Amino acid sequence: MRLMRAILFLCLVVLPVFAQTSDSMKFDISAVDKSVDRCTDFYQYACGGWLRHNPVPSDRPYWAVFQQMRELNDQRVRRILESAAASSEDKSPEERKIGDYFASCMDEKTIEVKALEQLRPELNRIAALERRDDLAREVAHLHQLGSDAGFAMGADQQLGDASEIVAYLDQSQLNLPEPGYYTSGEADSVKARAGYHAHVERIFALLGQSPEQATRSADDVLRIETALAAASLSPLERRDRKAWYHEMSLAQLTELAPAFPWKAYFDGIDFQPTGILNVAVPGYMQVVNRLLQTTTMPAWKNYLQWELVRVVTPALPEKFRQAEFAFYSSSLRGVKQQDSRTRQCDDLTNRDLGEAIGKRYVELYFPAETRQRVLEMVSRLRTALEQDFQEISWMTPGTRKEARQKLDLLRAMIGYPDHWRDYSSLTVKRGDALGNALRAQEFEFHRQINKIGRPVDRGEFYELVQGVEGYHDNPINVIVFTAGILQPPFFDPDMDDAINFGLAGGVIGHELTHAFDDKGHLFDGEGNMRNWWTMEDGKDYEQRAACFVKQYSQYTAVDDIKVNGELTLGENIADNGGLQLAYKAFESRPQGDAGKIGGFTPEQRFFLGWAQWRCMNETEKTARVLARTDPHSPGRWRVNGVVSNMPGFAAAYQCKTGDPMVNRQPCRLW
Repeated sequence: MRLMRAILFLCLVVLPVFAQTSDSMKFDISAVDKSVDRCTDFYQYACGGWLRHNPVPSDRPYWAVFQQMRELNDQRVRRILESAAASSEDKSPEERKIGDYFASCMDEKTIEVKALEQLRPELNRIAALERRDDLAREVAHLHQLGSDAGFAMGADQQLGDASEIVAYLDQSQLNLPEPGYYTSGEADSVKARAGYHAHVERIFALLGQSPEQATRSADDVLRIETALAAASLSPLERRDRKAWYHEMSLAQLTELAPAFPWKAYFDGIDFQPTGILNVAVPGYMQVVNRLLQTTTMPAWKNYLQWELVRVVTPALPEKFRQAEFAFYSSSLRGVKQQDSRTRQCDDLTNRDLGEAIGKRYVELYFPAETRQRVLEMVSRLRTALEQDFQEISWMTPGTRKEARQKLDLLRAMIGYPDHWRDYSSLTVKRGDALGNALRAQEFEFHRQINKIGRPVDRGEFYELVQGVEGYHDNPINVIVFTAGILQPPFFDPDMDDAINFGLAGGVIGHELTHAFDDKGHLFDGEGNMRNWWTMEDGKDYEQRAACFVKQYSQYTAVDDIKVNGELTLGENIADNGGLQLAYKAFESRPQGDAGKIGGFTPEQRFFLGWAQWRCMNETEKTARVLARTDPHSPGRWRVNGVVSNMPGFAAAYQCKTGDPMVNRQPCRLW
């Protein structure tokens, strides 16, 4: 879930699922569509009113309840940014930085006047490349500016010793959604490649190339990226953490890819590797090596200039941003209208000064009482999971003991990190949007590189504090929920337990189960990569997991595309296990609140809480992209797929064997 914005227009007369007050959202149970049979399609029953009255806005690829929540948080962040930008008086150094950064981004007049003036030296630098050493130094330079041209470089936890950070070289993220877009003969991929080629041509034309030159440049870019894509792991393959972890020394890396001038590259980023490197995908680096030998320098120059423009587009004149929108949002995802400049600058400031903004967000919007309430909920879910370990049949005694030990060591980080990021060395200047963006990216690159060889910081957040985010990190053995997500309606101190446990509890349970699933069992409680399952446990788990693969592979994602049961397996298991745990924790509450609210029992409201968090409309093009790239199932199946496996749901809504929402052979792991 990453900083995608949308306009929040809710009208009380349409009975929205989540009603908006002046600065909050509230769960509104009156939006249930009672014309739908709840035992036939619970998602439509729970979300029908919302789906009818919340079409995808023209500037969005999709629109969901959690997007509404993000929009509300964005409004709060915008007030922080606008206040900081209004005046530098009585502001802390960090507030002045975020204010100057945001103001510079919003100063479109200056951006248009400067045009490519600041970018031209960078383009000329690439144009002057002659030798492989020059090329390696330029790749190093672009990496510091936020690109992953050729490959990605960063810091990663040493999986055999989770206390240390090592250097990390990985495949590039590429510029189409996933590697198959470059190599597949499917109609969607062929069309996307043609559109991408035209887009790259358009950018080179904006840089001043003739139509013939621009076509040749786009050819070069596609040729290089297609070769890289063919060597890249797919999203499904990357589910296996071991598939992209390969320890090597510098000497072994040099032997693997001898044509690449590694000394020039590492000199360029001011880093000298002396210990272990994680060369994530060795075969990919061999292709980089081959490309260096077989691709002409002019072609490399075109590729690197394109990578540069991709990085800096948000701070370039409008014609570049409009071209970016036309392909990536309109053509690829079906979005009709470009984001406002304010939203673009919200995103950019969040990207580069996110923790400075988050610190202020916590002060204004995250009371200590909320944090304590959530920690209490986590405690109840822990107890439910520990009980589950005793009850499930597929864990052998030794594995059950290891699981309890890992659960004991698992840490919950709620709201904000242990310490805030220090931005004092980052220079921000008013009127210098492009310079600010480049300096911020360089600051972040070296912040990451400086971690190498040092102990792991287990108190750091990897998502924005003000974002609507929750995640589990196996190498640190931690679950994280940001201050931005721990707001109504996701967690509402004024709501009954049924809603809070069905919604927030189900998602917290989801993240907890990730510590013990097909990926979690590869990491022990300290975060070291160590398989603590027996072979017998592994076989039993795989048999049960196959049930989920079969179940979800039968669901339609969009039109003629089915849900990829293998790609979505981990998230489907976590959805099912998380809600099972939340229900167990909820049912353990002291009795006495069994009365109905809004005509629904506590158990019924529990399942409505889970379902209505998944209400979502999307463009057809976006649905097709997500079906190929997203490890989560579509919202409809994240609801119906889960509740149809739960006897508690059938009991709550009096569904019978044979109803679509009651699986004859329910899938169950937790």
